[in-house]
Amino acid sequence: RGVLRVSGERKSELPEQDQGASLHTNERFAGRFLRAVNLSDDADPSQVAAKYADGVLHISVKRHEVAKRRRIAVQ
Repeated sequence: RGVLRVSGERKSELPEQDQGASLHTNERFAGRFLRAVNLSDDADPSQVAAKYADGVLHISVKRHEVAKRRRIAVQ
């Protein structure tokens, strides 16, 4: 209904059982997350693609064909 929801979980990168290390400050988020993005009315929900590479999630949502811009030459 016009909303793209992305959810996941980020694991902590620090070993939990390491006795020789101590942590003073941790500025990285670990745990579950949910993001919701409102899509425009011309978005086509059947044309969604997602790709995860090098720690980055790329999501592309195509528009309906009738909603794409056209150039019209004026004579």
